[in-house]
Amino acid sequence: MTIDYDQIAGEYAQHRRAYPQLVEHLASLVPPGGTVAEIGCGTANHLRGIAALVECTAVGLDPHARMLEVAASAEAGDRATYVRGTAEDLSVLGIPAGGADLVFSVDMVHYLDDPGVYAAQAWERLRPGGWFCTATDSEWIIRNRLPMTAYFPGTIPLELARHHAIEALEEAYRAAGFTDPGTRVFGEEGTLADATRFRDKANSVMHLLPEDEWRSGLERLEADLARGPVPSNNRTCLLTVRKPL
Repeated sequence: MTIDYDQIAGEYAQHRRAYPQLVEHLASLVPPGGTVAEIGCGTANHLRGIAALVECTAVGLDPHARMLEVAASAEAGDRATYVRGTAEDLSVLGIPAGGADLVFSVDMVHYLDDPGVYAAQAWERLRPGGWFCTATDSEWIIRNRLPMTAYFPGTIPLELARHHAIEALEEAYRAAGFTDPGTRVFGEEGTLADATRFRDKANSVMHLLPEDEWRSGLERLEADLARGPVPSNNRTCLLTVRKPL
């Protein structure tokens, strides 16, 4: 099944939020007056957050026009520019070769058949010493996501099938020339009191579930929520590499 992100851009913007500590960490990698690009930015929550923390040239790239429209119309949306395109050709960013301090993506790399192509493109845009960062789901995160796995266990094999292993991404990035790989998990744990995000299928994998599985899981979740909040978490694994000086 192909997900039409132009069609779900409104729901996506309503339910998706930036990881605050991830925004702070990424912003710390951008020098004042530097240049940062978010690839597959969607509604650009993280890019706009970075631009609010550090004075920089910020460019967001996404293949979906409606996502970019929502990004540009959001508060602080005018602190960045937005370009329609794909990770396989970063020349459309308008950033000269060697001109970027940070190229990053959040929940995007699993859509790429060959992350190595993307890594080579990022290498071309980055200055020596620049950072290439990928926030994605590790196997551990996928298997321990709540309340998703408790009510929609069919999402586990779907997510494992479409996500690249962290080790495979490291290998592809090393092959492109990047060094100093490191990983760090960002996110939070808490409780969920409302099923709206699951009713609206705010997580893209929900659109891949068979309709009967989605409805069954939603009914069980709503029944439990009627008795009180349920455990919840929201995590991402950041893989960071660097272009050598």
